[in-house]
Amino acid sequence: MTDRKAVRVRPTRIRKTFWETVEPYVFLAPALTIFGLFLYYPFARTIYLSLFLTDKYGMAKVFWGVGNYTSIFKDPSFWRSLTVTLQFVVMVALGGLVVGLCTSLLTANKYRGVTFCSASYAMPVAIASAAASMAFRMILHPTNGLLNILLGTQISWTGDPRFALPVIAFLTVWLTSGINFIFISAGLRGIPPELYESASIDGAGYWRKFFHVTLPGLSPTLFFQIIINIIQAFQSFSQVKILTEGGPGDSTNLIVYAIYRDAFFNYRFGTAAARSVILFVIILAITLIQFSMEKRSVNY
Repeated sequence: MTDRKAVRVRPTRIRKTFWETVEPYVFLAPALTIFGLFLYYPFARTIYLSLFLTDKYGMAKVFWGVGNYTSIFKDPSFWRSLTVTLQFVVMVALGGLVVGLCTSLLTANKYRGVTFCSASYAMPVAIASAAASMAFRMILHPTNGLLNILLGTQISWTGDPRFALPVIAFLTVWLTSGINFIFISAGLRGIPPELYESASIDGAGYWRKFFHVTLPGLSPTLFFQIIINIIQAFQSFSQVKILTEGGPGDSTNLIVYAIYRDAFFNYRFGTAAARSVILFVIILAITLIQFSMEKRSVNY
């Protein structure tokens, strides 16, 4: 018999060259540089300034700790601004989602003119909010505006506290409806047609299919879009700046516009930075709450 000795084979280690080691970081460097300069550094600088009293040029002068935050929370105007902002966010987030869903359903089937309708519904994506706000300002003019001419009235749509916030919300819903339409339309096309065929065989009507097939199939897309809508609503600025400048009173004084006024009108850059950090925390908290509800409300 032949003696057989067990031979232990050591795995060969492939040594990477220096270039193979650093190559991924070289390709990442441009993106990391851009993010660092225009995202991470401004964010860190904002947190830093929120802890200081600043001069009119925005330079930190006196360390004040959480003094900026305590003064904000003690200010009644902050709570009014927060209330207005939350009302605005609810109107925009839900309104944009509903409009996007309705327009997507209208173009889900093939018919003559569906391409034109789809292009029209997606058009707001290509329109700048400042340009749309200027157009709305002319349309809503109290005396010469197209809307008042058609209605035969002289309503000050942006000068009346009853209408100012809904007008801003309506414009923002229209601006966000395009991106909602695009994503929801893509989600509709991702629902297997076999599900609708099975539902038809079982005798399901349109509304039963909608609630038991369409909405569950769209739940990942709707979940994504509601988060995007909320973030966009919190960041809305140009509509308020051009149409109302936060007025009348504080009826449209969103947190973002309050940050702008603190920094560039009152030259309180420390307070403006603290408001920015608070806004970030609010958006982060709402987003985390939504993700915690994902498993119960989203079907994958």
